Amino acid sequence: MAKRSKPAARKNRRGGSSKKNTPKLVQAAPTSGGIPVVCSECYSDFLFMQNTSSTSANCPVCMHSGQVPDSGEVARISMAKASEQKALIAASVPGVLFVLIGLFYMMQLNSAGSPAELGPALNYSLLGGTILLFLITLVFAARYEKSRSEIYF
Repeated sequence: MAKRSKPAARKNRRGGSSKKNTPKLVQAAPTSGGIPVVCSECYSDFLFMQNTSSTSANCPVCMHSGQVPDSGEVARISMAKASEQKALIAASVPGVLFVLIGLFYMMQLNSAGSPAELGPALNYSLLGGTILLFLITLVFAARYEKSRSEIYF
């Protein structure tokens, strides 16, 4: 006797779809503005436009030529630049908060005349917040520097 296959409705009893889940490929960010590159001979910065049909990239200053990266390499560069941008924003937010709270603390000290008149709770909380945000800014700035990527050719 041959086995009967189960109907599609009974195959998946958990309520999900009966299709297999395939991982989606991550698409690279569009680089219509060009890729910032650095010439390895004269160390000048310029934008490489990938929309050109040439087979080599040329430095506009010293005319050094290099090979054009393939699409996989361009996608990797785009993803690295996107993570660099996220790290920059993550480092900037606590830095701006550090400056704002530091200025607020200085204004409060100036208007009160002395730390004793400001009150110990407000004095130490603003001072501690400023120091804490400074340390957080240092950590995120180090993370940003670690995630930076420069492309030399």
